[in-house]
Amino acid sequence: MMNLVLSKFGNVIATDEKSAEIYNFINEAVKKNDVVKIDAKNVTISTKSSRLIFGKLYKQLTSKIFLEKIVIENASPIFMFSVNEGISTEIEMI
Repeated sequence: MMNLVLSKFGNVIATDEKSAEIYNFINEAVKKNDVVKIDAKNVTISTKSSRLIFGKLYKQLTSKIFLEKIVIENASPIFMFSVNEGISTEIEMI
């Protein structure tokens, strides 16, 4: 299991650069068949960053693998709302 503490990227995740770093970390871990435990304590994420990270992963992995391999802990309701919006937006895009 890989642990990812999002606050090490800052309390607000909203830039394409940070999004790419986080996406790459999670993607590499999942490719190695690791489960990624994401600690989202005290972190806010923009819908765009959620789309670039979680939406892209969800689309690429299938929902079953996404739900098995990516565990989000200590997330606020607003963080999870952004994650869900990011996934929905990415799924709607062709």
